[in-house]
Amino acid sequence: MSKIELLDRSEKSSFGLNSKLIEEAYQFALESHKSQKRYSGDPYISHPVAVADILLNLKLDTSTIITGLLHDTLEDTLATEHEIKEKFGDEVAVLVNGVTKLSKIETYTENKFQAENFRKLILAMSKDIRVLLVKLADRLHNMRTIQFIPQEKRRHRIASETLEIYAPLAGRLGMHEFKDELEDLSFQILNPSAYSSLSTRIEYLKKDKSNLTDKIKSRIGELLSKNQIGYEIIGREKKLYSVWNKMQNKQIAFRQLSDIFAFRIVTKSIDDCYRILGIIHNRWSAVPGSFKDYISTPKINNYQSIHSTIVGPERQRVELQIRTTEMDVVADKGIAAHWSYKENYNLIDNSSSDPVNVTWLRDLVEILDSGGSSEELMEATKLEMFQDQVFCFTPKGDLIHLPSNSNSIDFAYALHSEIGNRCVGCKINGKPKPLYTKLQNGDEIEILTSKNPSPSETWEKIVTTAKAQSSIKRFFKKQEKDEFVTLGMKILQKILKKDADISIAELEGYTKKFNRKNPDDFLISIGKGNIRPRELEKLKSKSRLSFFSRYRKTNSLDKTPLEISDFQPGVAIHFAECCFPLPHENIIGITSEDSGIFIHSNQCNAIDKEYKKEDWISASWKDVDSEQFFSSRIKVSVKNEPGSLGTLATIVGAEKGNITHLNISEKGEDFFDMIFVIDVHDLVHLDKIINVLAEVENVSSVNRLLLDL
Repeated sequence: MSKIELLDRSEKSSFGLNSKLIEEAYQFALESHKSQKRYSGDPYISHPVAVADILLNLKLDTSTIITGLLHDTLEDTLATEHEIKEKFGDEVAVLVNGVTKLSKIETYTENKFQAENFRKLILAMSKDIRVLLVKLADRLHNMRTIQFIPQEKRRHRIASETLEIYAPLAGRLGMHEFKDELEDLSFQILNPSAYSSLSTRIEYLKKDKSNLTDKIKSRIGELLSKNQIGYEIIGREKKLYSVWNKMQNKQIAFRQLSDIFAFRIVTKSIDDCYRILGIIHNRWSAVPGSFKDYISTPKINNYQSIHSTIVGPERQRVELQIRTTEMDVVADKGIAAHWSYKENYNLIDNSSSDPVNVTWLRDLVEILDSGGSSEELMEATKLEMFQDQVFCFTPKGDLIHLPSNSNSIDFAYALHSEIGNRCVGCKINGKPKPLYTKLQNGDEIEILTSKNPSPSETWEKIVTTAKAQSSIKRFFKKQEKDEFVTLGMKILQKILKKDADISIAELEGYTKKFNRKNPDDFLISIGKGNIRPRELEKLKSKSRLSFFSRYRKTNSLDKTPLEISDFQPGVAIHFAECCFPLPHENIIGITSEDSGIFIHSNQCNAIDKEYKKEDWISASWKDVDSEQFFSSRIKVSVKNEPGSLGTLATIVGAEKGNITHLNISEKGEDFFDMIFVIDVHDLVHLDKIINVLAEVENVSSVNRLLLDL
């Protein structure tokens, strides 16, 4: 488009454009870009003029047309924001600056981008809907001339970006004309062979069925004219990318597509839409499941139309769309359709009472924000739905979104809690900055870390995200805990006069004796002074048996069915609580200076882990009374349903076993694990009970517990 054509169109427009100001903007852009050329060899001014022409076609306001002419001046020329503000006002300066910011962040997509987050970033940076419209017009013209870019890799990158980001954005704005063209232009670059093949086949089909489509239009037209309804019938074929997508998603061949061609019936009123539907359905059969009424229930982007597929004239399946003239414009132009029906509304004024404008934009926001009610969202034309978020990049191009007012510490913890803990500094857009610096949309953040975690206690007060706050709290809680655990262990070792580490088995025994949750809790209580040294003194002479020791009587050798080598009269005999040895299994004795002899199963894992070999002594069973009981532990995983526990108890009782203790160790939605202490005669008796329990339908597994970890 030439300067003369542009100015002539703006002057003759019916929607109140300031053609004089537009001419001034053209001269400013021409002067700014005078030495620049496009890849095609054309003067650079041809591009902003083409963008302005696209915006003119959308019937946008003067400020938006001027922005289209000036959108590249801040980025590609010596022109300044101050100059634009002086010549064309604050509104234009804000719009041009907004488009410039969007252009700058596109470079991040060279490496890697997450399309959905990137779209959100674009929206967050577009405070005014018109910024997006100019950007889409800019992208559309660039795609129309993409063939002139010499680097194939760059063409592919731009086409991919367009297909994944800008085409869906246009769709979300309801601008289906833009969306369809952007998709087809991208498709042509990314898959030229498929594009060419599909294009050829559709052209052939158009010629082959041209007479048929004319007949169908004519038959429908005759029917509507007969009923005295005003109408316009527009025959169209589906866009190439849309056809290709349908073939890929539904895994069908081209010949199986029944709706490549469709007819749009445009009429004057909503009443006429429903009359047309009734007349057509009365004449031809509708395909079941094809009817959709988007007039009574509009799509969330305000799209309205009646859809129906009929077995129409010539016994052909015909897809119909029935809508009013206004609905047709909205369907194609989306958000920009406001300019077609309202000439002098204020795009910036939040007090605008235009119900179409407000409703449309509320619906738009609902789309973009994925589900919030329209009343909770914005009430004007500004895109404020993402003002509570900030979108920033890692040096590798990954996009991270955070709440507004977030800083680099929030960013570090968003990457990983360990990165946050080790964070010592940051670079924002390549420059060192304080960690508390407030982040802006489009910032690139590099986090500097140290080898050792060293967060500051003051961070908790300056971070914004819940993740950062909880991670910082957790770090200092753990640090405090570790300090008290270390201190508690030192105190315990000193009192017990032990140079080496105290074993896990010993700690667990002490923990249960002092009624603490776990060994760490026991040591923390010592470190904090909640357990006093004089209370620990009794551990020197007391047995280290746990809670389960009450099921084992302490016996002298002459009362115990055992044979032990190197026996010294008077030594106390204990059955170890970690494995609960049973008659008919191999056993071993472990000597203890202050507690006597502990009898373990040979299968017990604690033997090698916790005791020195010089403390081992030989032991074996002798003269076991067949009626004597010995305690053992089993773990049962059983289905979580009423009566399960009763069933298990009944079976154990029937097999002459006796449950003396029960503990539910883990409970889930479907199954729960129980630990039973059972009195049995010997190993054979225990194995029998385990085998019977394993056959129960609701039981998943049954195992003997040899070590209480």
